[in-house]
Amino acid sequence: MAQSPLPLQPVDVFSLEAASDPRIAPDGGLIAYVRRSNDITTDQTRSAIWLIGPDGSDHRALAPEAGSTHTPRWSPDGRQLAYIKADDDVASIRVRTLATGADQEIVQLRGGGAGLSWSPDGTRLAYAGFVGRAAIPAAALPAQDEDMDWAAGARVEDRLTFRFDGVGELPLGRQQLFIVDIATGEPVAVTSDSLGASGDLAWSADGQSLLFAADRREDGASLAPDSEIFRVGLSDSQPQPLTGRVGPDMAPRPSPDGSLLAYLGYDDHRMGYDNMRLYLADADGSAPRVLSEALDRSVSNPQWSADGQAIYVQYEDHGETLIARIGLDGSIEPVARGLGGAAMGRPYTGGEFSVAHNGRIAATTSTAQRPAELATGAAGEALHAITDLNGDVLDDRALSDAETVHWASPFDGREIEGWVLYPPGFDPARQYPMILEIHGGPFTAYGPSFSAELQLMAAAGYVVIYTNPRGSTSYGYEFANLIHHDYPGHDYDDLMGAVDMMLERGFIDPERLFVTGGSGGGVLTAWIIGSTDRFAAAAVVKPVINWASFVLYSDLPQYFYRYWFASAPWEDPDEYWRRSPLSLVGNVETPTLVMVGGADVRTPRGESEQYYSALRLRGVPSRLVVIPDSFHGIANSRPSRLLTKVAEILRWFEAYDPAQEAVAAE
Repeated sequence: MAQSPLPLQPVDVFSLEAASDPRIAPDGGLIAYVRRSNDITTDQTRSAIWLIGPDGSDHRALAPEAGSTHTPRWSPDGRQLAYIKADDDVASIRVRTLATGADQEIVQLRGGGAGLSWSPDGTRLAYAGFVGRAAIPAAALPAQDEDMDWAAGARVEDRLTFRFDGVGELPLGRQQLFIVDIATGEPVAVTSDSLGASGDLAWSADGQSLLFAADRREDGASLAPDSEIFRVGLSDSQPQPLTGRVGPDMAPRPSPDGSLLAYLGYDDHRMGYDNMRLYLADADGSAPRVLSEALDRSVSNPQWSADGQAIYVQYEDHGETLIARIGLDGSIEPVARGLGGAAMGRPYTGGEFSVAHNGRIAATTSTAQRPAELATGAAGEALHAITDLNGDVLDDRALSDAETVHWASPFDGREIEGWVLYPPGFDPARQYPMILEIHGGPFTAYGPSFSAELQLMAAAGYVVIYTNPRGSTSYGYEFANLIHHDYPGHDYDDLMGAVDMMLERGFIDPERLFVTGGSGGGVLTAWIIGSTDRFAAAAVVKPVINWASFVLYSDLPQYFYRYWFASAPWEDPDEYWRRSPLSLVGNVETPTLVMVGGADVRTPRGESEQYYSALRLRGVPSRLVVIPDSFHGIANSRPSRLLTKVAEILRWFEAYDPAQEAVAAE
């Protein structure tokens, strides 16, 4: 008798892989992509470039030797592949000639390699590298003899933004643009002034200049974010702006013949959310017009068709990521769907794609039961996966598919969408515990994509519901901005509607409800338990608890108070307190786990610690879990941290599960 497959096991996470950064050759005959593989020995995720034919044949590693490889970029004729190799503390740009296998180091990198891009004639590469500058010296102290052992000197800072989540303390300096000749390997600086550039770059069609997007205002770090597109000649090194409106402009993409410029941006009206739109202008930036006006969604990753008559973009709709072809007349034709990103933690929307000259698409696709695979297909045809990176692990595991569900919000009757994962062997005649899992952002979206965290929760015996309440993206401008200057707010009602809908289905035990969420989901989890005691236990992960302290202590102080509030905290402290979950802590009776990364500077550790302190002072059963050295993306940095996050949450829920308590009392 055949045994039933096991549910997903925690150790399986170390064997998971995902495809990312798919790059199809200009003629469509070969695809390069980055294969991301978890490693149980080092507790790291390795990156390696692989090659594969569009029919799935000839699947092989580009460089089997040790080291990390990433950022594959085809030469215009498709005969060579540039890429970045990192080995120990040394990174370099290399070029592989496919016909001979010859592999050449072009230049060693110091401080980056972002935006790696071939010149139209295939003789040069452009990239952005970081160039440092001297720090403000500490105040002078008495002379120190060689045998004296003093404390480290003071660090003096005059930048508003001096740290960034995922990086930590920011070095002093700017990104600058460089070009390097393939034949000589000599890098030449294209920009060098104090205002810098960025890796968001492209070559002009004639190969005589570079276009890039950056915020080059002298005082830009303290103002609302506002990048512009610039053109810089390869010899004059003086960037000239091509855009100048109030609002970010980015992703410059000259047309194949150089006569037009496509780019992304929007007019900034200080809303919590704006649709990123596709623009088309003359080559000098004049006569701009919106091409994606008819699509009430944000677009990204613009790529010209080879004939210059259309631009491919990706966008999200109802939790799904699609590719569309937008004509120069503004017509919009969806050509592929089902994209998914390489992240394995929670089921966020995502994905990447590229297009060959013949219109063949290479993309990363994902389902609730599979991390991102490489897929391909002609535009307008269904994408089909040509890799099976996880079959060796997941073919023998019982994973839940994601059931799509809808319900009317108790607040205003709006339709809200979500997805449900079920435990192995689910029987609707039985009663199950349920976890409500809430996404962060808040201006992001979940979808029917793979989530190791949520699959492990289902494997532990829980029904898991995850949702896109108001404020989520992929449902249009108006739906996202329902929480503008009102967050948390009626998104609470949308989430409670999800719980009520599931209870009405008859297989959820109303005494065994649990709630968790991270970042913006942590905000809403804390808000929920301050507003109701219907949950048996909660896990508040990397939350904002006090908006006044958050907007001034987060790594983006110039951003949050301008877009998420009508005024600064010292101008309207009552409004900041009204929307702070800390204002409701006096109502909390729910046993609460609080978790945060020790190095988190997006929703800093102090937010979690002040909430934990308040809970303890009130006598609420509570526990603080700090993930050492982890930034905001706890589950994204190292595989063991994903497992730690899930294990601590499930241990807490089990400890306060009424069914477990009843067993213990017998």
